[in-house]
Amino acid sequence: MLRLRVGVFYPTLNVYGGGEFVAATIANTLAQNNYDVTLFTNEEVKQREIKKFFGKSLNPSIKAIVKPSTVQPRGLLDFYQTIFRSYIFKSKCHIWIDVYSNRIFPWTNISYIHYPFLNHYSYRPKFPYLKSRNILPVGGLPYAFFEKNLTNDNRKLILANSHYTADEIRRFSGKKAEVLYPPVPSIIFNNNPETLTKNQRKNLVVTISRFEPGKELEKIPYMASLTEKNIQFAIIGRVHYRDTLLSLQKLTKKLGLTDRVKFFPDASRLEMKQILKNAKIYLHTMIGEHFGISIVEAMAMGCLPVVHNSGGAKEFVPAQWRYENMQDAARKIETAIFEWTPEKAEGMVEIAKQFSESKFCTNFTRLFLQYCNQWYQNHLR
Repeated sequence: MLRLRVGVFYPTLNVYGGGEFVAATIANTLAQNNYDVTLFTNEEVKQREIKKFFGKSLNPSIKAIVKPSTVQPRGLLDFYQTIFRSYIFKSKCHIWIDVYSNRIFPWTNISYIHYPFLNHYSYRPKFPYLKSRNILPVGGLPYAFFEKNLTNDNRKLILANSHYTADEIRRFSGKKAEVLYPPVPSIIFNNNPETLTKNQRKNLVVTISRFEPGKELEKIPYMASLTEKNIQFAIIGRVHYRDTLLSLQKLTKKLGLTDRVKFFPDASRLEMKQILKNAKIYLHTMIGEHFGISIVEAMAMGCLPVVHNSGGAKEFVPAQWRYENMQDAARKIETAIFEWTPEKAEGMVEIAKQFSESKFCTNFTRLFLQYCNQWYQNHLR
């Protein structure tokens, strides 16, 4: 039988976030199943760093095609560069998997959607489609028309990272998506979960997020000001936009909270785990989070999650820890601090196990094989 050449498109794995881990895990899963796998990226893969953050490097059989880029990621120029490169690279493989663009191109076989480009924040379900005047939605209007009217999802596999995302895809594009929850790196889980609850935990609230606009991190100092003074806050994350970090630090100082709200920019995975081991609460600020892999990671470390009552997080965070506004968040933080127990922590670990790396690999392989059977029928008649 024909040995399939499979291409995985993700411009960089060197950010070490949830999307990057999905791409790396898909590529590794395919390679372990003896497919001929090529990774298409803009940057050289830093294997040592990937292993440090994700627990394993890329399978050595995976080939990488690197085409450097000078345009800003996720910007308008990157939007059209992605379309162009996706189309060109597709010719080098039988099956093309796009884990990056959040769009469904005619030439793509499998799309993993973290959150659809066409969504209710920026677009209307019907013509004239445009809802937001931001530069990316305006510049993407030709694509919106294209996907809504000309892109056929027949013979495609569309994967969504949550039911929330799958519903958005169906609402705006009329396309059906299979839900494939993203994985949590195995190194996050402790082989002996009981040890996570033996240490005396602090009245500490942790948030893990990239420092960039749109993450709504500015809410944290205000939430902190509404809670008791013996509660500490820690914000951990990669610095994508230094201005975002500086703005947060300035706000914290203005509110007189520098002794309670601490920042850990570009902390290592080891430092992050150590902070989570000492914390009782994980706070997530973004409204309408598509899934929230950092929430699950914190739960795997025994933290009680306090998240907004929206988005994909509603699918796994218990209702008692979901808030409606900042005042409600402050109340839930105080309650969770008081009610944290080793038993509750172990309950969070059990929920997090639903999103293990091994389960993701098993579910992806099942969906991929189903798709391949269809692909062979269509191409080898």
